[in-house]
Amino acid sequence: MPSRHNNTILPLESFSMVAVPASTHNIAWSPDAELAIGCDDCVFIFLPDFTTDISSKTGGDISRQYSEAALRFPSVEHRHPDLNRPLFDATDEEFPAFEHVPGGGGSGVITSQGSSMNHGVALEWSPPGLGRMGRSALAVLTGAGVVTVYCEGASDGMTASSSRLRGRGARSLRPWMAAWGVGGGLLLPRAGGHDAEYSKEYVTAFAWARDTEGRGALMAYANDDGEVVVVSVQSKHDLNAKPGDCGMWRVEEVARFDAEGPHPRLDPTDPDYSPSGSSFSLSWSPWLKRGTSKTAIISYVAHNYVGFRQVTVTRSRNDMTTPNVKVGAVDSNGVCLYLAPDAFVVWEDLIWTIESSKVCRGMIATPAKAQAFQVSFDNNEPEMPSHSTDQCGTTYPRDNGTTQNPITGLIIHPPSLSQTTETPIYSLVRLSATHENDGWYQTNLPLPPNPEDGVVGPKWAEEINHIVEHQLPRALAHRLANDLGSVRSDAGSDDGDNGGDEDEDERSEFDPNDAMAGIDTEDQVHVNRVRIWGMTASPGGGVTAVFITQYGTMWPGRDTFAGHKCRVLFGRYDSNADENEDANTTLAMKKLSTEARAWEWMYGGGPPVAGVGAGISTPAQERNKQIALKDHFAMVSRSQVCSFCELPLEPVDKSSRCQRGHIFDTCATTGLPILAPGLSKMCSVCGSKCLKPADLIVMAPQLKEIIMGEISGEFCGGCGGKFIN
Repeated sequence: MPSRHNNTILPLESFSMVAVPASTHNIAWSPDAELAIGCDDCVFIFLPDFTTDISSKTGGDISRQYSEAALRFPSVEHRHPDLNRPLFDATDEEFPAFEHVPGGGGSGVITSQGSSMNHGVALEWSPPGLGRMGRSALAVLTGAGVVTVYCEGASDGMTASSSRLRGRGARSLRPWMAAWGVGGGLLLPRAGGHDAEYSKEYVTAFAWARDTEGRGALMAYANDDGEVVVVSVQSKHDLNAKPGDCGMWRVEEVARFDAEGPHPRLDPTDPDYSPSGSSFSLSWSPWLKRGTSKTAIISYVAHNYVGFRQVTVTRSRNDMTTPNVKVGAVDSNGVCLYLAPDAFVVWEDLIWTIESSKVCRGMIATPAKAQAFQVSFDNNEPEMPSHSTDQCGTTYPRDNGTTQNPITGLIIHPPSLSQTTETPIYSLVRLSATHENDGWYQTNLPLPPNPEDGVVGPKWAEEINHIVEHQLPRALAHRLANDLGSVRSDAGSDDGDNGGDEDEDERSEFDPNDAMAGIDTEDQVHVNRVRIWGMTASPGGGVTAVFITQYGTMWPGRDTFAGHKCRVLFGRYDSNADENEDANTTLAMKKLSTEARAWEWMYGGGPPVAGVGAGISTPAQERNKQIALKDHFAMVSRSQVCSFCELPLEPVDKSSRCQRGHIFDTCATTGLPILAPGLSKMCSVCGSKCLKPADLIVMAPQLKEIIMGEISGEFCGGCGGKFIN
């Protein structure tokens, strides 16, 4: 929850998109505040702006947290099996040979034959550390049943400079590359002792496990044969790699288990048959550390059943080697309930201790309603016997008044350590928002009883409510609909992509004052409705975002690639946080990356970030460490001379200057002047420059051990942020 540390929180500005949403749950925030949005055939990635000059950003000009330019790349390409060949080379296994057919896999009647449908279905960011410079990779599931993992490739300085966005520390819009994939003809190596025949699978859902402290990651995916597969993912990236390099990856299947649940499959002709299944059926709990191992729980959605299976990893292992992963033989727990298509589970990011038992909570979206659950890590119940849905009463929904408006986004807010609640604190949105439906936004979050501006909830909820409540006189609404309908017909026959611009021109020429003559203004109708496709929370939970499309109620709407009705809205939740809650918020922020903490400070009301922004001092312990490191290089610094006139250099603020006025930037890590281009890297958060470790060794070979042990080639020595490249 936002705290009151920051009195100059920057405004959150919404933006429009040229996109066609094809599925729900299509918006996701990375651990470093990058925003990904999935559409019909492509993915948009918006890079955050960490410009730290607060005064300039709160001036008269509109300032957005993301640049108007975004990286857009197609996600529907059918990848050749050779994409995964390096994975088999990394594990010294023979690459399987079989006839390649683009797309196709699994046991489905259509999908197994190589269906050409390959629209975007789901996307999710990995934990940090897998991508270049310690960032996250992005996994995208498409309609062909294939998960492709993308990451930022290496680039040279010229490419980075030519495509750099506005802002002192802005990253560049370099194309993201497909590193590997799974599903269809993309096969993965099998870890030792885990033998099975290779087959082309159709992936129906996937999910990343939560952060494993930078020692690789685990991903789980489900296939249409009712199996869940656990995959170990590790990577290494050469800091001096050639442009286009996406790193070295070690990806291998480490476990597989049946996840069909206790209810037998019904034939579609059975009178009690109802469709089920979900592209978002997998989710991971937080990790519970126990000695040298840690355990998480995978939740999976089967036919009218949510199962919970424990996964244990031994932490004492080396990088780029097969981890020791053990999956429970049976579900540690499970719950039977009626589940419609696209049901999903969300976990609370905290493990509670209740009567000496470790417990984790969450919410199940059926998706018609949200139901809380609680699972113990110490539970060893026997396997649930197979039974029909009639026996457990889940053949049909029990609540006859259940809404038909499905939940398309649910977030669990960061829990309070000082005050427990019976159920997790959550907020949810539903697909359809109209003036007759007041349940499209729900929350059990304690909100201020008397808000100053009279609005309860985030800003995006206010904006959506304003859109759906907008009214016009009935005659005027029909007249306006007819006028706009004719314009849309003309625009539809145009070869260009400017139909939305013609609409805007028509709107500007329409004079409502002339149209109001002789119209009954008491007969009002609502003219707008909204679809809410997804909701996501920022890494620290201080900001939420929703992806919406707006439609008119007076004329038939259509989805086009003009996309002028698609928008991303942002908002904050303001709470009356006390001092204890502020302390809890500060403690929770320590687990986040510098990028995430900077985002929460600038936009979500989080605590200040050391080294980012003017007047924000570094904590004493960290400052003493930085001073000690710079003391090692003091002698080297005094021997440096100007590159142009060879006169001695003197430190001035955060730069170095000779007597003739030649100025050089100073390395934020060592305090050494940067005397030539190409020797340093720029931080994407604070904009500081740091000398590369390889160049430091050349400058000070006597300090090689200190350089190799204490200086990173990925993280800034000033604030801890990640370098641009």
